Amino acid sequence: LIFVGGAFALMALMHVADIHPPGRRGSAAVAPASLAALGAPAEAHDAPSPVGFADQYVQLDLSYLRWLWWPAILYLFWGMAYVCDVYFVRTIEVISERFEIPDDVAGATLMALGCNGPEMALNTIAIFHPSNIGVGAVVGGEVFNVLVIIGTAMLATPDMYLPLKLGKFNFFRDVIFYMVSVALLYHTLKDGLISRFNSVMLLCGAVCYTVVVVYSSRLANLFRTSPALRMASKRFTPKVTFSKMLVGQSLDDDDSDDDVEPEMETIQRWNDASGCADPSEGSVFSVRVEMRNRMMDRKHVSHQRYMWLREDALVVSALVNPQPGQELLKRNNSGIAYDHGGEKKNGVADHWHHGGLVNQPMFLDETGNPKEDQLSSVSQAGRPLLNEAAQKRESGAGDKCPPAYSIAGFKEAPWEIIPLEDILYCDRPTDQTHFNLHVHQHDSHLGNLITLEMFTSNVKVMDAWVIAFRQQLSNLRRQNVDAPEAKSFAEGLMEWAEWTQFPVKWFVARSIPDMDDPKLQHLYPVSFFMSMTWLAIFAWSVVKACDGIHQEFGISDDILGFTVAAAGTSFPNVFSGMCVAKQGKTSMAIANALGANVQNVFLALAVPWTIQSVFLVGGPFPMPVNNLLPAVLECAITLAPVVLIYIFNGYAMPRWSGAFYLLVYVVYVIFALGQQISKCPIWPLHCADPALV
Repeated sequence: LIFVGGAFALMALMHVADIHPPGRRGSAAVAPASLAALGAPAEAHDAPSPVGFADQYVQLDLSYLRWLWWPAILYLFWGMAYVCDVYFVRTIEVISERFEIPDDVAGATLMALGCNGPEMALNTIAIFHPSNIGVGAVVGGEVFNVLVIIGTAMLATPDMYLPLKLGKFNFFRDVIFYMVSVALLYHTLKDGLISRFNSVMLLCGAVCYTVVVVYSSRLANLFRTSPALRMASKRFTPKVTFSKMLVGQSLDDDDSDDDVEPEMETIQRWNDASGCADPSEGSVFSVRVEMRNRMMDRKHVSHQRYMWLREDALVVSALVNPQPGQELLKRNNSGIAYDHGGEKKNGVADHWHHGGLVNQPMFLDETGNPKEDQLSSVSQAGRPLLNEAAQKRESGAGDKCPPAYSIAGFKEAPWEIIPLEDILYCDRPTDQTHFNLHVHQHDSHLGNLITLEMFTSNVKVMDAWVIAFRQQLSNLRRQNVDAPEAKSFAEGLMEWAEWTQFPVKWFVARSIPDMDDPKLQHLYPVSFFMSMTWLAIFAWSVVKACDGIHQEFGISDDILGFTVAAAGTSFPNVFSGMCVAKQGKTSMAIANALGANVQNVFLALAVPWTIQSVFLVGGPFPMPVNNLLPAVLECAITLAPVVLIYIFNGYAMPRWSGAFYLLVYVVYVIFALGQQISKCPIWPLHCADPALV
């Protein structure tokens, strides 16, 4: 806040002094102001003052201060993301837990509201400070989410999951709703007025999308069991993919979606582990991952995972729950990944597995260590305790693998190794329903604190694991007495960034109750209100900063909305998307990006517009948007490469598609800037009609 306040104070000084940048439209060029003009005495003295003496050698050009608007607005975007990710989303989670709202309903409603918090705040501020920044942030954010978030996630995906297979039902569900939302947005804005009917219609779209998301499993089962729909799916599935067209190969049988029936021994061991209170033997927990990111946490679901604890790490199986009735989970959940390196059993490969909770899952050898071809995906050199424990297991002196590890269903699935040195601490809330592990993603400067919420109905199992974790972590702290490693250049830059972030973090922490503290969770109404207040403050500051940039640089609000505001509100999600992609959950990043686009229109725009049209104005209110039709068409055109590559690559996405999506976004930005600067909606074509200029 001090940094931002200083920037605004300098801008006010420029305004009071009537100093403008050279060549600005509407004002004459002003010569640089001298120090004497600012502080020299009015009367001449025999001995020159220090300011007058310095004026002979130093000249200040205050017009350069206008460039401070750019770091100021970036700082404001970070503040919005921080409040939304750390406080607002967590408050909504506490509300859904206190009122016992089902996970799927909470993910499609309340968590979607938290996911689109910055965009909704910008459009709410537009009620009191009319501006097109909020609408531009939504329209431009649609393209940014589709191309940049999906593109970077594809580039960060491990090779074992490529080409990335996605569930057909969920993908086309989000694509169809995305196109419907864009069409409704155009219908709402085409006449420049927002009526009560239009705003309520967008809210009805949110209700329809929520219902479809909640009942996706049943609808997907209906589509899958329908003979006519299965025949149509096979008819329109390409026999040859883009990637294999060059070498003349057809789609392999191993890439089919056929399920492998789990063996009875695997099911029995899974059932036994559900009540096992010995961490070294392995137990089953329902695990929910909190990444402190509004987009990646919007699903708000938990999944059953088998895991066991050894002296150096927590080992988590990527095996999907083998119990009957879980078959559809493999395609209808965005956290499930298709592993192309799966081993075959009975001549059939079972490729569908969970992605990682924190790190990328790997295939292990007989001793429980990563196979040689998997070592490149982790940095073993930086984990001396992990390497030492691995050597003990190879010599037979270390801890043994549990009996479940020798069963084919478990052994042939990948495993995730979470070193205990990456687990910061373990806590158990007072509700006694779960315990939390707070983990730092190893060897990653993109990730932050990740919380694993471990649920089980067996109190004895929970007690045993909490005691074991605390004892293991205590022993590890006593063993690790080496001096810390020298900080890298990137870590040094992060320290500088944290220094500038301190003012916002300090003021926010003193005004918003911490919902991670169970003793303060009864204050969730205060946390919700204060989170919304801080989001409103940052949103108002962003709008004022855009006004300042418009005045100082002559950049229109439309350009600022489609580019700067769109990227600023969505850019933090890029890093979180890359983090989950490295864990093998790229499908989650893609599903969240498409789902966020739908709720951007149905919630981030519809809620403020409904409040204004129904309760404040009592009728239609103006909302003019320049070049609306080209912007809507660009949303559809930029989605086309994603859909076409997915279909013609055998319902999968190769790695090269990520770079292609980023290239398409660069082209989009060039066209958007060209249209706004030239005032021609069909740029680079010539606008012959003067009415179009």
